[in-house]
Formats: sequence, structure tokens, C-alpha cells
Amino acid sequence: MYKLDELDKQILMILQEDGRASHVNIAKRLGVGHTRVRDRILRMEEAGVITGYRAVIDPAKLGQGVLCIVQLKADQQFDFDEFVEQILEIDEVVDVANLTGEVDAHIRLWTRDVSHLRDILYNKLSVLPAHQSTNSTIVLKHWWKPLGLDV
Repeated sequence: MYKLDELDKQILMILQEDGRASHVNIAKRLGVGHTRVRDRILRMEEAGVITGYRAVIDPAKLGQGVLCIVQLKADQQFDFDEFVEQILEIDEVVDVANLTGEVDAHIRLWTRDVSHLRDILYNKLSVLPAHQSTNSTIVLKHWWKPLGLDV
């Protein structure tokens, strides 16, 4: 486990909010030298604490305004990892989590509308060999926050 100090935590909080923040900008905000920030970021990247940087896209601006949560039960006779790979090939799917309990997977996907959701459920998910059943929920609104670092 990588041990974060207070400066590491502050850097990570800034990067979670703005992954494009420069070393110089972060250093100014924190009142430290930019080489110190650069070295800390490099160390956290090498340790695997920081795994990448990506653009955050607003699906609604691209016509995908309906976020859906699909809980899925799978046939245990099939390879689950292979099943997840098939699910992730569906363009609208943004993540899959393997769960304990009543269902095997929690899938988040974005659709244009309810008709589009129906198409995905009946023509893309249910036709996969390991599919057993689904329960879908349309998200009315969702909130996001950076990971808290007081751990």
C-alpha cells in the first residue's frame, strides 16, 4: 500500500478535479515548487496510485441523455470474465462491476431514450449466451465527487 502524505493528498485532489492541471499550476495553488509537484506525481504514477488521465465527456451533449443501471444475473456455467468482455463491447456500456449477493453484475450504460434502452436490453444483452435475467433502473439524477483521501 502506498502511503500518502498531506502534499500527495492535495495534489491528488486537484488532479481529480482537473486532470489537465499543470505542475506549475498545482505548485502555485499549493505554495510549493513545481519540481516537487512533478516528482510527487511521477512517484505516484510509478507506484500505480495514478493510473491515467482522461477526458470526462457529458453523454447528454452527444444525444445520450438517459443513464441506466442494469442489474444482471448470469448463468454460472459460462466464463464470467468472457461474458463481461462481451458486455463491454456494447458501445453504450460505460462500466461493469461484479457483485456478491442476488445479482452477478451491475452495469451502467447511457442511451438516447427508453426505446434505445429497450433495444439494448432485448437485442444486445439478452442475446448473450451467459445472460439469465436483468433488472433495469433509469437514473433521474446522479452526483459525483472525488475520492476522499483521509484514509
